[in-house]
Amino acid sequence: MRILYVSEATGWTGGGSRLLSAARELLRRGHRVAAACPRDGELGRRLAQAGVEIYPLKIRQDYDVICAYRLARLVRQWKAEILHAQHSQAHAVALLASYFIDPLPIIVTRHVVFRIRKNPFSKFKYRSRRISRYEVVSEAVAAEIATIGIDKEKITVIPPGIDLDIWEKVRQQRNAVLPKEPMSVLMVGNYSSFKGHQVLLQAAVEVRRALPGTLFRLAGRDTEKLKPLVEKLNLGKNVELLGERSDVADLLSLAHLFVMPSLMEGFGISLIEAQSAMVPAVASAVGGLKQIIKDGETGLLVPAGNPEALAQAIIRLLTCPEEAARLAAQGYEEARRKFSHHVMVDRLENLYKEVLNEFSSRSHVPSRGSRPGDQAAGIQKSAPMA
Repeated sequence: MRILYVSEATGWTGGGSRLLSAARELLRRGHRVAAACPRDGELGRRLAQAGVEIYPLKIRQDYDVICAYRLARLVRQWKAEILHAQHSQAHAVALLASYFIDPLPIIVTRHVVFRIRKNPFSKFKYRSRRISRYEVVSEAVAAEIATIGIDKEKITVIPPGIDLDIWEKVRQQRNAVLPKEPMSVLMVGNYSSFKGHQVLLQAAVEVRRALPGTLFRLAGRDTEKLKPLVEKLNLGKNVELLGERSDVADLLSLAHLFVMPSLMEGFGISLIEAQSAMVPAVASAVGGLKQIIKDGETGLLVPAGNPEALAQAIIRLLTCPEEAARLAAQGYEEARRKFSHHVMVDRLENLYKEVLNEFSSRSHVPSRGSRPGDQAAGIQKSAPMA
């Protein structure tokens, strides 16, 4: 199959990590994979390093007509069989591009549980019959997009998957280097209002009373903005604001506990990474996180926005190493069984085959080969990126 991904993402997020994992495995299985995305972004750079063909496309807004026309030309030139939009603006541009080309299957991925607006533009974007399928990361996301009137038959849930082999080294390293003191709690997530950083810091005050030496390490883009709150809570000696990091594996190898205190969450790839590294985990009982953790079996779930409950769960696992080890081991087995990249790509392949079969059975589809003038129009693949 020839699969063309499109995304406006420049930074690194869970959605980007998921796309990279899928693209690597699809290439390994012999499929052709390309991506139309910003060339100078972190997503484009990592995809290029993985061997994905990168075509520069900088989407500035929903319904960017110029980008849509360029994407349409690329679809024809590259002879894409499936157009798979990965983010919100890519969704709108892919839909608009479909008006410039012969019909082809369009799949849209949705990672988040944010409420969808019900204005005319959103209804057009989501209800269009030109979208073959919505591929979502959790049942919570599926429930949200169904509220705008999308048929359930048009929604496919495929949880993210990660390469568990990569985390085998982390598990081994963690057993060798994890210090007894100080006890450390790790959170990985770009700073935003719904990720629950403030809740964790409020919980840290209570944890410090019971376990004074506990160190809280917060990694993610813009976590430095939490410094005023850290100072206000007098947590300077107990909190490290690490900013965006590329060494999450090393951070997990030094963590006694992983925490994801989100107020809302589509899924939570960093939580699966923690489980794959066999780090015990505590998370909020929201969205896709409830799909990952079985409370008391593979980790602990606490009410969202409740620093007292979060503090008690942290203290419980830091002071009960036997229970923490049991939850970590069972969490790893659950991740291996349900959230490996092999399982995810098996499901993606089935989805692609299904939509191709449905599409071809509905009507004769004309060839989407390149048309005269495409080369002159300036469609160029980017040079390999280091």
